[in-house]
Amino acid sequence: MVTLDDVAARAGVSRMTASNTLRGKMVGGRPIVKPETAERVRKAAAELGYRPNLAARQLSSGRTGIIGLSVADLDMIFPAALAATLSDEAYRRGYQLITQQTRMSADYEREMLGSASAQICDGTIVCWPSRDTVSALASAHGHPLVVLDGFGLEGSVDCVFTPCVDGAKAAVRHMVASGARRMLVLGTSYCSGNELTKAANSAGLRLRGACEALTEAGLPYGPDDVVPCGWTRQSGYDAMSRILADRGMTAGDGRASHDSLGFDAVFCMTDTVAIGALRALADAGVRVPDDVMVMGFDGVEDGRYTNPGLSSVMIDTAEVSSVCLDMLADRIGKSSARSGVGGAAAGASDAPRTHMLAYRIVSRGSAER
Repeated sequence: MVTLDDVAARAGVSRMTASNTLRGKMVGGRPIVKPETAERVRKAAAELGYRPNLAARQLSSGRTGIIGLSVADLDMIFPAALAATLSDEAYRRGYQLITQQTRMSADYEREMLGSASAQICDGTIVCWPSRDTVSALASAHGHPLVVLDGFGLEGSVDCVFTPCVDGAKAAVRHMVASGARRMLVLGTSYCSGNELTKAANSAGLRLRGACEALTEAGLPYGPDDVVPCGWTRQSGYDAMSRILADRGMTAGDGRASHDSLGFDAVFCMTDTVAIGALRALADAGVRVPDDVMVMGFDGVEDGRYTNPGLSSVMIDTAEVSSVCLDMLADRIGKSSARSGVGGAAAGASDAPRTHMLAYRIVSRGSAER
């Protein structure tokens, strides 16, 4: 049986350094072991096939080295890509990741947070919780927690937010700069500008950003310019097919023009919606971007392989993973300190933190003329 001493010997470090690396020990929110040393230890552990004794680890440190991850739906491209990136980054930091999907069910979310698997986790990252789960999460003070896009949870738990408003504004401005004069928003229900000031979810905030950018450009924004649909490829395809059919276009017609369609650009709430919409436009003979420009949100890798490539608001999953794990590791350390286990001292910095992610526009061809 391979031991921690074997790993330390192979890596040329002390047993304590090997232990600190594989436990992901942090001080002040930063790993205690230098990155190059930590990489050497992990490589040695992988080569030797070392597996930590979780029971022994928990007895000695009060931790298991396991992190829980809750995502809405692994069938969707961005959540699946984020889960994969988080898993890789957690492993590099000496953690194991347990991932569960909630299918946007509040009952499933609450059950997951109280399950046996959650109880063995040192902390949990919850992505896109449903509104009904917000109050339960806000009261979960005994368990280290980081929430992605937990709208309404600011000041209650550590939160990381997608730049929905600013990203959507940038997307619309990008298409306006490319010549868009009548734009559809695909993937949510219409709300007035006044209603959108109270938006409290991803769809509402992205619509708010689009509305503000359209108003700023002096372009139309009304009920006919917003079309609801689910956030899947099929939903995007079906919604765009209905829009085209309502305008007298069917698959293979190839009779599109800006005037006959009544719109020359589409901003989609997510890339999955945009990919479906692209397919429907292609099937109807509508040229992208010549007849209609299309823009998504997320910047998923799949967008590189559509024809044309899908332009999008890119959110870097590596940044999401790094920020969430930094926050969670720091919170785990403070939780251990309060419990009397070695870790960072608790203090005024225990106040919940909020971080807004960065974004950038990726131009791949679908929204540039």
